[in-house]
Amino acid sequence: MKIDSWKTHSLWAIGLVIAFAIGSYSQSNSPDQAGSGNTSGDLSSSFRISQRGSSASEAQGSSMGARDSTSLLKRAFDLKILSSSDPDLLASIAFTSPNPVTRRLAFSKLLESVTIENASQIREQLKSLGAGGQELRDFNYTWGALGGEAAFLTAAQGDQRDLESLISGWAATDPQGAIAMLENLPGELANEKRRIESGLVAGMADRDQDEAAAYVSTLAAAGNKNANRLMSSIVGEVLRQSGHEEASLWVEGLEDGSLKGTAMDRVAGRYVRDNPIAASVWIEKFAAEEYAAEAVREVGKEWAEKNPIAAVTWLDQLPEGAGQKAGLNSAFGDWEDSDPAAAGKYLNSMAQSPKKDSAISGFAIGLAYQEPETAIAWANGISDPALRKNALTQAGQAFFSRNPEAAKAWLASSGFPPNMQAEIQKPRSRRRR
Repeated sequence: MKIDSWKTHSLWAIGLVIAFAIGSYSQSNSPDQAGSGNTSGDLSSSFRISQRGSSASEAQGSSMGARDSTSLLKRAFDLKILSSSDPDLLASIAFTSPNPVTRRLAFSKLLESVTIENASQIREQLKSLGAGGQELRDFNYTWGALGGEAAFLTAAQGDQRDLESLISGWAATDPQGAIAMLENLPGELANEKRRIESGLVAGMADRDQDEAAAYVSTLAAAGNKNANRLMSSIVGEVLRQSGHEEASLWVEGLEDGSLKGTAMDRVAGRYVRDNPIAASVWIEKFAAEEYAAEAVREVGKEWAEKNPIAAVTWLDQLPEGAGQKAGLNSAFGDWEDSDPAAAGKYLNSMAQSPKKDSAISGFAIGLAYQEPETAIAWANGISDPALRKNALTQAGQAFFSRNPEAAKAWLASSGFPPNMQAEIQKPRSRRRR
């Protein structure tokens, strides 16, 4: 998946808006239009065709309304001023105009006026005008795409937070040059390496997601601990450009392993929210794979929020493995919120097995918030010692937060080892499964 140029990626939409708006302004002032009103007639032609019974005066009124709208558009967006190519004027308009659309149009025109020679000056002006956030990131991206190494080194002398978006623009046009800089960062930028690396991968993903994924794979092979996070950002760009169905096919082409699992998890989260059944059919093909466990869990969890019976029935028939157990754990943790009686009935119908242990664990830990004593009773039915200990610990913590006196009496007669009793009496800080 490639994008031929960084400008196509970052500016095409606003460029079309400007072209349309300025074109409308120019046409509204053309001699032919001023004399005949034919353009306004064309704009309202579909209305006249659909209303064949309308009177001539009604058609004339529609034409006049179109001309009035064009005039309003011209005044509202200050199109005459936006025809300027003066960076100073455009920067001023972009941050002082009271009209938000005019500000956006002016800023997009400003980006078009950036050159290698004037970029530093424009950057200083933007900062003096209070630019920040997305505007500054867009400018840095543009500067990086134009100036590459020279822009990067110049920016490094100022606010180093600019470097992440700047190297994104550089990587979108010259990935190898950007990679070489990352591998040989000046010593004073060592603390910024992680953010710069993120920006580089994001820029590569703008250009070519396959190339970006291959690069992240080399980082993972070299032991980079951020590789999974970087892969997730690439998948985000695939999803943005192509949607979840195309993204699911793209992910299938990745090499089996942790990175592929991370990518699947990201796609599964988007896919299941749009179409749970289609998402389940897709991820079921990989349900037996260890790397796909989180993606299976994500589909089961999200689906259970809408239709717990369907989600649990699907998970229950999957091949046994980490994905099925993780999915049942999450699904029952959500089902207890909506219908604990139905969830409990389903659990009682399951034969004793590792997947049932996972399901009970999720159910008990979720139920502990509302009914800690009932949750403890369920947790005691877990066969797996580690899962049982974890569920009892969390349910016990919830019990102490709800009814300390009763919890102390229960704990004193529990027979749990001292270290487990100490853990149960700690405040319950977050939900764990």
